[in-house]
Amino acid sequence: MATLNLPIVDINGKSKGNVEAPAALFAAEANEAVLHFVCEGQRYRFYKKTAKTKGRAEVAGGGKKTRQQKGSGHARQGGSRAPHQVGGGVVFGPMPVNGKFKVNRKVRQTALATVLSDRAGSGQIHILDWKSEAPKTSAIKSFIHSLQLDSARVGFVMSGKTEAAAVKSVRNLRKADLLTEEKWTPLDFIKADCLVFTKPAYEAFVKQFGAK
Repeated sequence: MATLNLPIVDINGKSKGNVEAPAALFAAEANEAVLHFVCEGQRYRFYKKTAKTKGRAEVAGGGKKTRQQKGSGHARQGGSRAPHQVGGGVVFGPMPVNGKFKVNRKVRQTALATVLSDRAGSGQIHILDWKSEAPKTSAIKSFIHSLQLDSARVGFVMSGKTEAAAVKSVRNLRKADLLTEEKWTPLDFIKADCLVFTKPAYEAFVKQFGAK
């Protein structure tokens, strides 16, 4: 498989070489239509529409005929819960929306490769070689400043399972997005101007998505 070199930096922003990344993920041909489709599908799941009105069959009461069919001099009425009656059912009222949106694995993989390839081609992906024994938010702030990313939105791709201290170092920063395993998605990646993978997270990410 073809490869692409991504820069490795330490916590001080100094270069420590490169790492070979699979081109299928980081140097793929862009497909903006698929990326837009997948991102809109992710956003649709957060769309909450729970308003609901009752139709004629759901309104309580109204089983008895309002008046006799003929002889009253008025229009025929079948029941008191018809839509034109006070207290009746609502026609074409709001109904809850199902927030499920299925995206096939290959489509999601294409969208993921599109956004990662765009960031890698612009030099906006770094691999951070840093082992933190305790949370150090100040170290992450200095790291962002050393890469001249103070005004950018930086996404830190980390493993929440093995990097508890590093996760705590990032989660309180205003302009930093903490991207753990549940947020390894095209929508979360595209929101960030620059992506910083920690070494364990990068290895886990390539193992999960690169082989496919």
